[in-house]
Amino acid sequence: MPELAVLLAAFAVVLGLARLAGAAAVRLGQPAVAGEILCGVALAPLLRLLPGSAGLALTALAQLGLVLFLFAAGAHLAPSMTRARLKSAVVPALGATLVPFALGAVLAVWLAQRHARAGSGAFVIVVAAAMAVTALPVLARILAERGLSDAITGQRALSAAAVSDVVAWTALAIAAASRHGWSVTSAWPALAAIAVPCLALEGVRRRAARLSRPSATAVLAGLACAAAAATEAAGLHPAIGAFFAGVVLGHAVPELDPAALLAPAGSLLVPLYFVLIGRQVDLGLLDAGLAADIAAVVGVAVLGKLGGAYLGARCGGLDPHPAGVFAVLMNTRGITEIVFAGIGLNLGLVDGALYTAMVVMALVTTAMTGPLLTRLSRQREGV
Repeated sequence: MPELAVLLAAFAVVLGLARLAGAAAVRLGQPAVAGEILCGVALAPLLRLLPGSAGLALTALAQLGLVLFLFAAGAHLAPSMTRARLKSAVVPALGATLVPFALGAVLAVWLAQRHARAGSGAFVIVVAAAMAVTALPVLARILAERGLSDAITGQRALSAAAVSDVVAWTALAIAAASRHGWSVTSAWPALAAIAVPCLALEGVRRRAARLSRPSATAVLAGLACAAAAATEAAGLHPAIGAFFAGVVLGHAVPELDPAALLAPAGSLLVPLYFVLIGRQVDLGLLDAGLAADIAAVVGVAVLGKLGGAYLGARCGGLDPHPAGVFAVLMNTRGITEIVFAGIGLNLGLVDGALYTAMVVMALVTTAMTGPLLTRLSRQREGV
């Protein structure tokens, strides 16, 4: 069979099965990404039988989906990063970021001997940052479904999640840079990743009113790919450049609504990414030692995020019940955590065993959110 036919058939089958698995997970009250990851685990033996060229093409399509998805996620952060919102959320955000980061660093020191691929320094930064992540796209969807988008607790959660995610992604970029031994002369591609969207802002802003929707989508997709290419050339991950370009452009040209324009394309392709990284979850590694590591990762993630966010919210002036809701919302890891862990694995900063533990943690913490919010709501109503 011609290679192009194999590629197109594989794309159709994988994407179709990913969508079905995601829909099944949603029907069970879980995020779609859970089904997509499990689909990847199940399809791993078949995906390994694909010709090399077809596998590379599928990987390229998956990476494009990830770039567009994270650009849209970065742009989605921008409205939550206004001065007024950040000022009201700064204390809760500090608790929800610094406490899990610190506990994650302690955990990483314990895990480093068994799982650090590229030295303990970068490993500690990545694991600590992974504990601080909140899945803002999933969080925004939960708030909308529960009618909390306009509530003070919901707005503070979005702003605090923006702070946590920017800190975490910055830490990941630093860890990746240290992994590749950056110097002043070798840093220019990453600086270009920041400069590309910034230099293009004026031209985009001047023509924003005259751009049709297809033209605006093409311009933004081009900028996302350019920023991603720059960080890839620097030895980092392309998603890092796409994320920060989305933050910049989402804040600078909100009238174009970059998140809404690129989210459909990203949502179409990103399930392919989750299926392909799902095959990297190696259940054959599961033994008593890894089971203990998984329990430790999940325990520290939940304790750090729930405890830190609750403490920060109380210090920020929220009453106990709203502070509890805020803490539960901030514990949502979802897609962002899995992408974060996958990038750490691809960069060689963590090994496959710890990656598996982080995926389990992301699924567990996200699965907890709905039941805990329901329980808090019933407690308030006295049921």
